[in-house]
Amino acid sequence: MRTTQSLALALTLLGFCLLPWAASADNCAPVEGVQSICGLAAPEDLVSAPNGRDLIFGQMAEPGGLYLLDTRDDSVHPLLSAERLAAPEAGWGDPACSQPTSWLEAHGLDLRQRADGRWQLLVVNHAERESVEFYELEDPVSDRPRALWRGCAEAPARGNFNDVAGLADGSLLVTHMAHRRWPLTTALLAALGRNTGFVYRWTPEAGFVPLPATRAAHPNGIILSADEQSFFLNVYLGDELQHRALPDGELLGSVAIAKPDNASWSDDGQLLIASHEGSLWQVFRSLSQGQERPSELPFSIISVDPVTLAARPLLRRAGPPMGAGTVALQRGDALYIGSYVGDRIIRLPLPTSRGQ
Repeated sequence: MRTTQSLALALTLLGFCLLPWAASADNCAPVEGVQSICGLAAPEDLVSAPNGRDLIFGQMAEPGGLYLLDTRDDSVHPLLSAERLAAPEAGWGDPACSQPTSWLEAHGLDLRQRADGRWQLLVVNHAERESVEFYELEDPVSDRPRALWRGCAEAPARGNFNDVAGLADGSLLVTHMAHRRWPLTTALLAALGRNTGFVYRWTPEAGFVPLPATRAAHPNGIILSADEQSFFLNVYLGDELQHRALPDGELLGSVAIAKPDNASWSDDGQLLIASHEGSLWQVFRSLSQGQERPSELPFSIISVDPVTLAARPLLRRAGPPMGAGTVALQRGDALYIGSYVGDRIIRLPLPTSRGQ
């Protein structure tokens, strides 16, 4: 969503009146069975912790950082280790990217176990540099794991990253939304249907290499299939979920979904896609507000069969306690939902019947 944020700012400078379109709820009281976990700053993406219970999330707004949400009591705990390395570890990113940033503006996340058994947490970062940061999750199944910086890979000059997915061979895929230096022009072109972004594949040997077949209008979330032979790409301003083959990104199929953001896997093997239902103007207004309160941008969570691409609405939210949901992560009988703006994650019961 970062290019769209720049567009909202640019429109403001051009004289448009972008009034915040924000929630009236200013506390953490439950609303219609939806519980808020407050005091956060744009918790845009969530991934499951290896202990099978907790969640890991990043903050895309100041003060940034990585955190653990303990689902036993919904308490929040810092994840970043205070220990700092003087140099990256071999096999973790680009050796030329040699120092961690002083703070982390975390966008998309990916967590997977490497071939050597260690847990790798990849983080799209916008603070001080545009990059993918490599962390090792130490004590991964404990109550309080910690994330230790191991390396990074800095984006090309035009790179404007959103989400990331790591492969077992040490490479990664990362979505490039639009040219970093021309956010207004490229976002407007994407809104008109032009293909402004694509997927990069990064390898230690070649660095970031575009996959030309993946050109699309503002690529957003990306997630791998279980066998790593394909991936699913959310084309935000193209209103489409695409299934694409590896290694080259050949299109295997697609399904129409309104403004799809991030994706996760449900316990029964379905894709859960966060979808924004407001107009593009409402999205801009939502993005123009501060982080002290949530947006009310209507959103849905869509369940998609990864084989047939049949899509069914799982739930829809409009109004308090939070809109603009960017990701839904299942934990038992509950869904946790993050957002690109505002001060909270919400938790609500998992609907018992898909499509209701």
